[in-house]
Amino acid sequence: MSRDHDDVNLDSSYDFESNIDVCFDFYSNIESYLTVDHEIDVCVDIEGNEAVFAIDVQAFGHDTATELNLVVVVEQGEWSSITATGYAAAD
Repeated sequence: MSRDHDDVNLDSSYDFESNIDVCFDFYSNIESYLTVDHEIDVCVDIEGNEAVFAIDVQAFGHDTATELNLVVVVEQGEWSSITATGYAAAD
């Protein structure tokens, strides 16, 4: 018995229903302790060449982010340099 492809009735439907509940709790407790030895004894003879700066950047809002990049370079007996870049942002 031979059948023509027009004689074949194929139902390929598939009913699928899914209900997925995901529930999780997250607790994080981070503690940090830092002890700094702040006793510094420096003897520098400055003869009229000094550069001083202060940085105060603030952003107020609910979601905030800050970043500070700091590079300090000292070429002993020649020069010293501080480069600071960063931002404070808030939404």
